[in-house]
Amino acid sequence: MEAVVFCKHCRLVIRGNECSCKGTGTAYKQGQPKKHPSNTRKFQKLRKQILKRDGAHCVRCRIKYDWMVFDNLQAHHIKSWRDYPELAYDELNLITVCRNCNLELGTSNKLDFKWKAPELEIPTL
Repeated sequence: MEAVVFCKHCRLVIRGNECSCKGTGTAYKQGQPKKHPSNTRKFQKLRKQILKRDGAHCVRCRIKYDWMVFDNLQAHHIKSWRDYPELAYDELNLITVCRNCNLELGTSNKLDFKWKAPELEIPTL
């Protein structure tokens, strides 16, 4: 497995020899959010709901490889928060994956397997 390399200027994954920002950090200068949604309380609460909704296991490992992975779980943005900031907190745009799957999926804005988000159970008051 090839190591994932991030640009020190814009923090995007480098594909090839050099980042598309050319060392200028333009990804942040084009009106894209600087703060990753996962650093907010709102996202941490949503992350817990997504993990519960998806059965607290990596959905990609289960569907693609028939493995049950319960460690290092993350809420992955199917459509990247940088490209689609309006979907950063949309539960239909989030899926539970392990750290390795999150890195492999990257910011491709799609999944490499068929999946439909189950309904999120909203507690009644």
